[in-house]
Amino acid sequence: MRFNCKIYHPENNFVLMNEEFESLKHLSKELGLTYNQVADISSDKKRITDYRKFKYFPKIEITKIYKKSKDNKEE
Repeated sequence: MRFNCKIYHPENNFVLMNEEFESLKHLSKELGLTYNQVADISSDKKRITDYRKFKYFPKIEITKIYKKSKDNKEE
């Protein structure tokens, strides 16, 4: 399953990264984060201390890329 990772600063929409990756494991290596951290970001889990809410922390969006089947349905 492929994933798209977009990292940007929401105030001025300055894009630092917008790339596709084969897996969350590959993405975690690129970002220098653990697999669990990347999985949490991709699932948008909320934590008691959400480090993503710091003023200068960039916005990270990780989305699944669904491939189309022969019937033109998303898998």
